[in-house]
Amino acid sequence: MVDEIHYEEFRKTLENLVAEAVEDVVVLVEGVRDEKALRLAGVRAKIVYVGRFREEVERMPRPRKIILLLDFDSEGMKNVKRVSRLLRQMGYEVDESYHRRLRVLKRFGITTVEALAKLLEV
Repeated sequence: MVDEIHYEEFRKTLENLVAEAVEDVVVLVEGVRDEKALRLAGVRAKIVYVGRFREEVERMPRPRKIILLLDFDSEGMKNVKRVSRLLRQMGYEVDESYHRRLRVLKRFGITTVEALAKLLEV
């Protein structure tokens, strides 16, 4: 499992995410279980599924920033690059920093956003 140093970094990263993910920020995830894990962590911002982003964006005020938090496996990494490029072309500010900081958990077998919930139960 995750060692004490990495667990503390994980907790700080989540605390920063909760503080930063406010009303005018959208967190983009892959699915329902990812949203549940982030809600468990205390994220109160608008969470949108990447597959529904285009239809959602038409119904909401333009966010100040979009935080990308897709899975940490190789497919998730490809999706982050692709989605980030697309969103930037659409004129959005994109934040990949949380994805980068949480990606270190891969070495402990945590490859999905939904799996973060397991660490919160510790």
